[in-house]
Amino acid sequence: MPAAAPLLLLLAILWWPLVLPLAPGHLQSPPTFITLNGSRLNHLLLDTHSGHVYVGAVNVLYHLSPDLQLLSWGKTGPKLDSPDCLPPIDPTDCTQAETTDNTNKLLLLEEVKEKPVSLIVCGTVLQGICEKRSLENVSQVLYKTDNPVDTQYVAANDPRVSTVGVVVEQKDVMLMLVGRGYTSKGPGGIPPITMRRLTPVARHSAPAFSHEELGKLVVGSYSEYNNHFVKAFPHNHYVYFVFSRRDVWGKREYRTYVSRLCAGDPNFYSYVEVPLFCGGGYNLAQAAVLGYHRDQPTLFVAMAMGQASTPTPTDRSALCVYKVEELDKALHGAQLLCYTQEGKDANNMEKAYIEYEVSSNCLKLPQDSLIKYPCGGEHTPSPIASAIALEATPTFTWNPLITAVTTATEVGHTIVLLGDKNGRLHKIVFTLFAHAKVASSCVLSVSNVRMVLRASDLCVFQVTKLHIAQCEKHLDCHSCLSNRDPYCGWCLLEGRCTRKMDCTRHAQPHHWIWSYSRERQCVSIESLQPSILNLYMAPCIDRSLITYIFTFILSYVICCRCMACVSSMWPCHWCVKDELCTHDKSCPRQHIIYNSRVSVGPLISPRTVSEVTTCHNMYSDLFFFLKVKINDYYYTWRSSLYDCSVGQSDCSQCRAVAANYGCVWCADETPGCVYNQSCTSGTTDTCPAPVVEPLTGPLEGGILLTIQGSNLGQSFQDIQAGVTVAGVTCTPLPEAYRISTSIVCELQACANVIAGPVVVTVGGSEKGESQQTFSYQNPQLSRIVPEKGPLAGGTMLTVHGSQLLTGQRTEQRMPIENCSPERKCSRRCSSAVVSFCLQIQELCTNVTSERMICKSPLVEPKSRIVRVWFEMDNVHIDFPSIKNKTFTYHPNPDLFQLNSESRGTPIRFKPGGVLAVEGKGLTLAMRKEEVVARLGDKECDVKTLDNTHLYCEPPEEQPLALDDSDLPTLKVSLYPVLAFDLGPVEYDNDSHSSVPLAAQIGLAAGAAVVVLIVLVIILMYRRKSKQALRDYKKVLVQLETLEINVGDQCRKEFTDLMTEMMDLSSDVGGPGIPFLDYRTYAERVFFPGQKGAPLSQNLDLPDSRRQTVEQGLGQLNNLLNNRLFLIRFIHTLEAQQSFSQRDRGYVASLLTMALHDKLEYFTDVMKTLLGDLMEQYVAKNPKLMLRRTETVVEKMLTNWMSICLYSFLKEVAGEPLYKLYRAIKYQVDKGPVDVVTGKAKRTLNDSHLLREDIDYCSTLTVLVKSGVEVQPCPVKVLDSDTITQVKDKILDQIYKGAPYSQRPAADSLDLEWRSGQAGHLTLSDDDVTAIVQGRWKRINTLQHYKVPDGATVALIPRSQSSLGVNQFYQTGEKTPMLEGEEEEGLRLWHLVKPSEDPEIPKHRKSSMRERERAKAIPEIYLTRLLSMKGTLQKFVDDVFVAILSRKRPPPIAVRFFFDFLDDMAEKHGIDDPETVHIWKTNSLPLRFWVNILKNPQFVFDVQVTDSVDAVLSVIAQTFIDSCTTSEHKVGRDSPVNKLLYAREIPRYKQLVERYYSDIHNAVSGCYQEMNSTLTELSGSFASEMNSLVALHELYKYINKYYDQIIMSLEEDAAGQKMQLAYRLQQVAALVENKVTDL
Repeated sequence: MPAAAPLLLLLAILWWPLVLPLAPGHLQSPPTFITLNGSRLNHLLLDTHSGHVYVGAVNVLYHLSPDLQLLSWGKTGPKLDSPDCLPPIDPTDCTQAETTDNTNKLLLLEEVKEKPVSLIVCGTVLQGICEKRSLENVSQVLYKTDNPVDTQYVAANDPRVSTVGVVVEQKDVMLMLVGRGYTSKGPGGIPPITMRRLTPVARHSAPAFSHEELGKLVVGSYSEYNNHFVKAFPHNHYVYFVFSRRDVWGKREYRTYVSRLCAGDPNFYSYVEVPLFCGGGYNLAQAAVLGYHRDQPTLFVAMAMGQASTPTPTDRSALCVYKVEELDKALHGAQLLCYTQEGKDANNMEKAYIEYEVSSNCLKLPQDSLIKYPCGGEHTPSPIASAIALEATPTFTWNPLITAVTTATEVGHTIVLLGDKNGRLHKIVFTLFAHAKVASSCVLSVSNVRMVLRASDLCVFQVTKLHIAQCEKHLDCHSCLSNRDPYCGWCLLEGRCTRKMDCTRHAQPHHWIWSYSRERQCVSIESLQPSILNLYMAPCIDRSLITYIFTFILSYVICCRCMACVSSMWPCHWCVKDELCTHDKSCPRQHIIYNSRVSVGPLISPRTVSEVTTCHNMYSDLFFFLKVKINDYYYTWRSSLYDCSVGQSDCSQCRAVAANYGCVWCADETPGCVYNQSCTSGTTDTCPAPVVEPLTGPLEGGILLTIQGSNLGQSFQDIQAGVTVAGVTCTPLPEAYRISTSIVCELQACANVIAGPVVVTVGGSEKGESQQTFSYQNPQLSRIVPEKGPLAGGTMLTVHGSQLLTGQRTEQRMPIENCSPERKCSRRCSSAVVSFCLQIQELCTNVTSERMICKSPLVEPKSRIVRVWFEMDNVHIDFPSIKNKTFTYHPNPDLFQLNSESRGTPIRFKPGGVLAVEGKGLTLAMRKEEVVARLGDKECDVKTLDNTHLYCEPPEEQPLALDDSDLPTLKVSLYPVLAFDLGPVEYDNDSHSSVPLAAQIGLAAGAAVVVLIVLVIILMYRRKSKQALRDYKKVLVQLETLEINVGDQCRKEFTDLMTEMMDLSSDVGGPGIPFLDYRTYAERVFFPGQKGAPLSQNLDLPDSRRQTVEQGLGQLNNLLNNRLFLIRFIHTLEAQQSFSQRDRGYVASLLTMALHDKLEYFTDVMKTLLGDLMEQYVAKNPKLMLRRTETVVEKMLTNWMSICLYSFLKEVAGEPLYKLYRAIKYQVDKGPVDVVTGKAKRTLNDSHLLREDIDYCSTLTVLVKSGVEVQPCPVKVLDSDTITQVKDKILDQIYKGAPYSQRPAADSLDLEWRSGQAGHLTLSDDDVTAIVQGRWKRINTLQHYKVPDGATVALIPRSQSSLGVNQFYQTGEKTPMLEGEEEEGLRLWHLVKPSEDPEIPKHRKSSMRERERAKAIPEIYLTRLLSMKGTLQKFVDDVFVAILSRKRPPPIAVRFFFDFLDDMAEKHGIDDPETVHIWKTNSLPLRFWVNILKNPQFVFDVQVTDSVDAVLSVIAQTFIDSCTTSEHKVGRDSPVNKLLYAREIPRYKQLVERYYSDIHNAVSGCYQEMNSTLTELSGSFASEMNSLVALHELYKYINKYYDQIIMSLEEDAAGQKMQLAYRLQQVAALVENKVTDL
C-alpha cells in the first residue's frame, strides 16, 4: 500500500467512523475541508482513478473533487415509507407509512475492466433497495426499480443495523456480495450474506440487485445469531466477511468471526468461518482493514470488550493483528476436517461442524476432495464453522472505543492509523510483528489540523483532508528525530525534517536518517577553512559518513551561502571567485550569479568558458580544512574536490580537462561531463555533429536558426562571418552566442526554393558541415471559410493551403489592425477627431502542413477595421489576396427576452410545440450549426434560424433547472463568447387554453379523413357481407356441437352429484368423534408446528441443583404475578431489536402456561396490554389493530380465545366441523388424486384441480381380511390408486372413527393380493415391474397389477426383507411428493407428468399464474368445482351456522371481549362502526376460527392431507370474506373461490352482522360471569400445564436480556419501592448461581 500522506476525515459528533487513505500529492498545501450542513455523514468512497470523493449521508449524496470542492449532489430522501410495508408504498394500503429519512448503508464503485462506470447507492428506505448513479453527476439516476420484488431488498431497513458489501467481477459478470444484519421488522427470510447480480443477463430473468438464482447463506433462526457485519473485502479470488454474532452452540456469548467463500461460487458451497480470539476479553469487532506488513497480507481488527452477553461494546478496545496466511490455513483446516474426518481431529474431538441450523453433517469423503473441489460442490457439506479460534495478542489498547482503522507503508514499515470515538487519530508503527510492543503512538487532535469542534458545531458535519505527516514543523535535527514520528526523518543535505521521498538523495546511505533507525547521529560542523592541511582521520569513523560530510559541505554550507544571497528579497548577486555577495552587477573577478528576482533580459548575456549561472555548478576545484563534532568527539580532515560537470557543458570542453581528473563525456539519456566511474552507459571518443533547428524557412527569411554542437569557436569573432545555410549567408547574433556549443543566426532572404546543409567555418580552420538538410519553402494559402463573423470574435476559420509548417513557430497568428476614434472638444473649436490604431491578434491551432484552425479576434464595436491578414513567422498574407475578398465583420447578433413585457416572468409553453425567440442580425455572421440552445439541463433542438427569429424544439417533459430555482431557463450560445439568458419557461399541461389556429386546421383535416374512411368502409361492407354470412353459418354449426358436448358433461356431473349426496349422508356419521385431550389441544394451538414443545417436556436438572432451581422458579412465578413486573418485562422484551416475532409468540405461550392457574389475572394483564396497543394504533391507523400477530399481547389473545372456547368446540362446533372434514376427505378420495403433483379431480381449489381426463374405474371393490375366519370387509378404491393410497383407504375403513394416532402406519404394512390357495402377491409402489419410459418412471397402481373388481387383499406386517424398500409417498406426510424428485436420474409420475418448464422467477409467478388460470380453466372444468361445492354445501352451512348461531347464547368469552372492544372504542372516541367491526373480526374469526377451520388436527386426532388442506383453505377464505364489511363484488377476474360462493357470501355476511349486533345489543354486565368462568377454567386445566418448564424457558429470555430488564425495573419509581430488581437478582442467583450485586 502506498504511503498515505493526506487523509480524509469525517467530522461529526463522533467524527471518526470513516477514514480513507488518499494517494500522495500536494503535501505542502494546508489542510482543506468542506462543511456539509444538515446531513449526518455515513460513508466515504474514494475513486482512485480520478481522485474524486463520494460521500453518502442521510438523505443526500455528495460528489467532491480531490481538493474537496463540491462538484454535484443529489437527494436520496426523505421518502414515504414504513419498515412494515413492502414497496411500492401506497398510503391507502400502508396507513402507517410516514416521511422517513434515508440513511446511506452502502456506497460502492462499479468497475468494468478496472474502469469505473457507476456509483452503487443503497439506503434504509423501501426495504433497503439499491440504485445506480452517475459518477459525474450523482443527482442523475442510471438505474432504479419502481416496483421491486422481495429478492431485490439489499440493505438493512434499520439505520442501527450494519450492512457491508463488495463488488467483484467473475467471468465478465459484475457481482455484489452483501452482508446484512438482522432486522426485526420488514420481510423475513432475507439471508445474512447474499450474492447479487448488478446487471440483468439475457439468459436470466432476475432483475438487477436480485439474489435470485445466486448464492445465499441459509440460516435457521437469524434472530438467534444476530450477525453484526463490520467489513467485507476481496483477496486472492476469495471474499472475506468480518462480523460478530452470538455463539449459539457455545456459551451464547458474542464472538468475532471471519468467513470466506470463493468469489465465483454461485451456491456458497465454499462457505467457511473461523472465530477470532483477541486476548484480554476483547470479543466484538468494531472495524477492520486488509493491509500489508513486511509485504505479507495482514488483517488488522479493532476489537472492543462487550457488555456481558450482549452485542453492545464498552469503551475498552484493542487492536489485534492476524496474518492472512494463518487465517487461510485455519479456514482450510476446518474445511479439510469437515470434508474428510467428519469434523473431528485425531483425538476424536470436534473441531469443525455445520453451523446456522442447516440440516447437513460433516462427512468422510476422500482425502483429495478439497484439492479436487477447492470451492466445494453439491456433495460437500456447508456452511462450515471452525470450533478452534485464531488467536492473537492485543498490540495496542485504548480507552475510549476505537471505531476506525486503516494502514499505510512508510520506509518499508507498516503504520496503523486508528481513530477513536472522541475524534482523535493515533499513529502506530510496527517494528516487529504482532507480539512486539507499540513503538509510537501520537495523537492528532482536531486543533492540530487547524479545525476546532465546539459545542455549537455539533450540527455541522465536515469532510476534511489533512496531512498526517507534519515534518516541516521540526526545524532542527534533534527535534525531528526525538519526536519519533514514523513518517519523518532528517534530510542531511537539505538540512530539514522531511518524509523520505521528499529528500533528494534519500536512496544514498546516511543522507536521510529515520526516527527509528539505529544510526540516529546528528552532525554539526564546528569550523571550515579553505586551506590545505595534512589529512587526519579517526579510525572509528565510517568512510561513508566522511563522504557524506564532504558532500554536505559542498552542497549545503557553500551552496547555501550562495542560495541565501541570490534568493534574497534585495537585489543581491553572488561573485563566485570572490565568494562575495554584492549589489553590483559585476564582480572583480567577473564570475557572477544574478539574483533570482532580477530580470537580465530575454536572452542570456555572453559568458566565458568557465562561467556558471547557478549556485549548484559554481565550483569545480575546491580545497578546504574541516573540523566536525560527532557524539562529543572532534575530527579534522583536509581534502581536495573536483567537479567535472562545472564549466564543461560541451563535449570538446570535457575532453580538454586534465587527464588526472578522470573526466569523460558520458553519452547516456542526458549527455554530460562526469567522473569516469560515474558513467555506466559508455564514454564517447568523438563529439557529435551540430544539430540545426528548425529545418525549414520561408523565402523571405527573417527567422532565427539555432545551431548546437561542439568546437563552435572560442569567441564570437571566430564565427561572425562563417555561417551559411543552403549556400545563403546566416547572420549570427552576438547576444545569443554560446562559446563552442551554440550559435543563433538570422536567416537571410532567398529568391528560389532550395535546400542544403548548414556550414560553419571557425576562423581559418576547416569547415564543419551538419548532417541535416535545411530547405527554403514558399507556404501558400488556397481557401479560407467562412468569410464573415461577428465583432465579438470567436469565429472558427478553417485555412487550407500547403507547407503551412514552414518556419520556427508551430502556432500561426491571425492579426487585425483597427482604429478607434476619440472626439475632443474645447471652447474655441467645434470638434476634432483623433484615431488610435491598435493591432489585435489570435493564435491559430491544430496546424498541419495543409490545414489550420484560426479564431477571429475580438473587435470593439466602435472600431474601424483597417487590415486583416495572416502572419506566419516573417510571412504576411493579406486576406483579400487569397480569394479577392476581405473578411467581413458584422455587428453582434442580439436575442430578446422571451417575456419582453415582464423580464424574469416565465412564459407558458405547451409540450409538442416550438419556442420562438426574436432577435436581430442573427444570420449576418453565423449559421444554424453554430447555435446551441439549452433549456435547463436538456438541449433545445434548433430547427430554424433566420435574420430575426430562432426556433427550437424543447423536450416533451419539463427539464430540471440547473440552479436552485424551480423552473428551467432558456440559454442560447451563439459563439463561445456570446451567450444569452432569455428567461424561465413553464410547461403548460392544462387543457383550459383555447384551441390554436393550427389545431383547428388539423381537426378539420382529421374530420375529412374520417369521412373518407367511412366511405371506404361502406364500399368494403358490401363486398364482405357474403363472406360474413358463410362464416356465420359455420359458427352456428360449431356452437351446436359445443352445446351438445357441454350438455353431456353437465348431465354426467349432475348425476354424480345426486348419487354422492345420498352416499355421503349415510356414510359420514360413523362412530364417535376423536377429540384431542386438552393438553394436546393446547400444545398444538400454543406452539403450532413446533416439535418438543414445553408442554411435553420435563425439567431436566441434576438432583443436586433441582431443589434450588425450583425454589428460584417459584420466586419467579411470584414475580410474574406482580402486574407491574409482568408489564415491564413484556415491554422491555419488545423494545429489544433482536427479540423476533417468533420470540414474541413463544414468550406469550410460555406466559399462558405459567399463568394458566390464574386466568383471571392473566385476562386483566392482557386487557392492560391491549389498552397500550390500542393507544399506539389509534394515533396511526386503528383499523390495522390485531390484524397480525406482531406483539406478545396479540398471541396472548389467541391463546386466551383458545382456552375459553375449548368447551364450545367440544359441545357445539366440534360435530359439524368433524362432519365437514369427513365429507371433504370422503369426496376427495372418491376421485383420483395424483401423489406427485398433489392435484385431485374433486376439489374446491382451482390450483389443485386435476384438469386432465383420467381413465379410471370408480367402482372397484376389494375384500380385505386379516385372518382365515374373519369376515371380509369391502372397501371402495380406484384402480388408478397407488398401493400406498389403497392401504390408506383400507385403514380408513377398518379404523373408521378411531384416533389417527392409534392406528398402524401404512408404511409398516404390506398389501398382499390373494387369489386361491397359493396365489399370494405382495403389491408395492415400486418394484422390478415398474414402467420406465425414457427419463420417466411411473408409480405402480392397481391398474398396473390388473387387480380385478372384487379381488381379495390382506394387510400383513411388513417383512424384514422389505423394510429397506424405498416408499415414494409416506402416509403421514402432509405435503405431496416434490416435482423433479430423482431416483437414479429418473423422474417419477403417477397420473400426469409434471410440467418440465423451467422454474419461473418469483417476481413473475403471480402474473404467470393468472394467465395460466385464465387459459387452463374453461367453463367445462368449473362443473367439477361446482359439483364438489354442491356436495359439501350442507356441511359448510352447518359449520357456519354453529359458529354464528343466534338460537343459543354466544360464548361468554366472546361477549366479554366484544364488550371490552366497544368500551375501548368509546374511550378513544372512535365512532366509526366499521373500525369496531374490523376489531371484532380480527380478534375472533381471523384469530381463532380461521385457524381451527384450516387445521382440524388442532381439535381432532386426524390426518389432514394436502388435498384436504386445499379445500379447507377455500372454505376458510370464504369465512373471512363473509366477515368483511366491504361490498362483495365479483367479475371475470375474481378468484374462483369467490365465484363459487358468490351467492352464499351475502347470506353469510348477514349471519355475521346479526351475530355482532345481537352481542352489542345484549345487556352488558357479563364481567362477573366471566370471572367465574375463568376461575372454573383455571381449576379444570391447571394440572395439564407444565408450569415449571414454562418458567424455566421464560428465565432463558430473562437471562438473555438481564441487564435491560434490571435497568427498566430500576428506572421505575414504583418498581424501586417493591424492590423488583432485587427480587429478580435473587431469582438469578438461585436458578443459575448468577453473580449479582446482592
